[in-house]
Amino acid sequence: MNTDNVTNSNNTERTTLEGGSKEALNQKTSVQFLLSTTLGVLTIILAAVSAYYGLIRF
Repeated sequence: MNTDNVTNSNNTERTTLEGGSKEALNQKTSVQFLLSTTLGVLTIILAAVSAYYGLIRF
């Protein structure tokens, strides 16, 4: 019984140290995904506009 309690408390402590609750981790992951997607789309648009105006050639 004591071993199970120690293991559970260690897992809880490790989860807290690694980034908090699942909700906080999901929110962080969501923000990172949105940011990377936005930067990717802007890069593609910038390359397309540059190619359209002849600034770069593909």
